[in-house]
Amino acid sequence: MAVAMDEREQVEVRCREPSLLFTESFDDVTPPALPSGWSSTTWATSNSGVPTPPADTPPDAAFVDDPATISDKQLLSPNIPYPADGGDVRLSFRNNFNLQDGFDGAVLEVSLDGGLTFQDVVAAGGAFARGGYNGTISNCCGNPLAGRQAWTGNSGGFITTTVNLPHPGGTYILRWRMGSDGSVSGEGWRIDTVAITQCPNLTRPPRGQPTPHPRPTP
Repeated sequence: MAVAMDEREQVEVRCREPSLLFTESFDDVTPPALPSGWSSTTWATSNSGVPTPPADTPPDAAFVDDPATISDKQLLSPNIPYPADGGDVRLSFRNNFNLQDGFDGAVLEVSLDGGLTFQDVVAAGGAFARGGYNGTISNCCGNPLAGRQAWTGNSGGFITTTVNLPHPGGTYILRWRMGSDGSVSGEGWRIDTVAITQCPNLTRPPRGQPTPHPRPTP
């Protein structure tokens, strides 16, 4: 009987020799400091507390709390160059959130103009391949992300999020953004094991043909 292909298996089939462009595990600093080039007034590195576990690759992860007040908390990556030779670029990270379900939430945004403007990564031309948004934020209570698709509720620990990034032809700045409304707190949001790879030899099935599947297990 045929089996569904795991997302990691799809990456192996379609991108045989990925080139690592950027990586960050948040482990080479002393909490609460962020790594060089990362910026935020509200996020910090953390090695304890909730949501658990505190890190995907111990000891640290980037962390922000989810308060019972209206807030807009943003973590910005360094400028990440887009290689001139082109090829599909994929971001993956480990994502652990426990936020007030449907009322507090988290999104990924990207700037393609050096930080002047940001868009949701999907609106900018990206596409989630795994671990994308799982809900919509209520319009009721003042959340800055009201009405948007977002991560919300409880991930149950670290999950893998993978997104095919748009092609800017210059640089990326990524922004992990958590918004809360005016009541009921959550545990917060943790980000770890960030990696950006390029797949210059990415092969796609011819139009109308399915993606190859692994052999069935007996």
